[in-house]
Amino acid sequence: MKIFYIIILCLLGTFRAGAQEILLSAAFDRDSIMIGEQVQWTLKATIDRSIEAFFPLIDSITDGRIELLKNKGLDTLQASSNNITVQHTYVITSFDEGVYTLPEIPLLLRHRDGKLDTAYFERLSLLVKTPPIDTTAFEPYDIKMPVTYPITFMEALPWALAGLAVLALIAFVIYVIIRRRQHKPIFFKPKPKEPPHVIALRELNKIKADKLWQNNKVKLYYTRVTDVLRIYMEERYKIQAMEQTSDEILLTLQSMQLSDGLMDKLRELLSVSDLVKFAKYQPMTDDNEKALVTAQEFVDNTKEEIETEEQ
Repeated sequence: MKIFYIIILCLLGTFRAGAQEILLSAAFDRDSIMIGEQVQWTLKATIDRSIEAFFPLIDSITDGRIELLKNKGLDTLQASSNNITVQHTYVITSFDEGVYTLPEIPLLLRHRDGKLDTAYFERLSLLVKTPPIDTTAFEPYDIKMPVTYPITFMEALPWALAGLAVLALIAFVIYVIIRRRQHKPIFFKPKPKEPPHVIALRELNKIKADKLWQNNKVKLYYTRVTDVLRIYMEERYKIQAMEQTSDEILLTLQSMQLSDGLMDKLRELLSVSDLVKFAKYQPMTDDNEKALVTAQEFVDNTKEEIETEEQ
């Protein structure tokens, strides 16, 4: 039995008592019960206001044959300038026949001089009885065989739905496997991917419209132009242009059979771009205009012709 001492000050206000003025009692609302019936167990204390008292709070009973169903709390029955009467009521029951003695419940007292003392509620015994059986009117019957009932539609419905769900899942898995082997999309036809030259030319037109170098954003201008070219080269030639230096890009493109004039213009564009980004070089107006023209020319001259599905 777990017992937690709760100060009455927190529940009712502090009350005091003299050791010679303590009256403790415990009672059931009836002497016996049938198995499974409930009985109220009441602990009552009348105490003079000379010492502090700590009333117990019971949350379980150690005897497994007695079950604590409800704690109805602490109530003040009577209070005066000399004493106070309080009671704590619990609802208990039992499902085993027999006579059971409840545990002894302590009440902790603290005198005005600080001395501690303990008083105990009396121990009660509870009689638990089984309902009487009238043997004279008792008539035994033969054991009945199990009764079978036809399966109803509502009983069969969950199994039918589960079977349909399994079949649908199997069909879906087979469909996915077939589409994968045919290299076709599972649910819908994907949107055709734009050719890299279309994306690059669109981005170069955006850069032209933003007028970056005209607004003293020269470094950003060259960064965006060369980034567009690098992304285009990655898609067009399948090279890692974004991770390569300008020299590495030019060295890689030598095997792409580009014209010397186009390679010279690209080399000049990348060189000026590196000077602007890393050496704070201030290019001339002609250089700025030529950079965008060179980038567009490179894309136009190296773009891959995409055949339509019909062709």
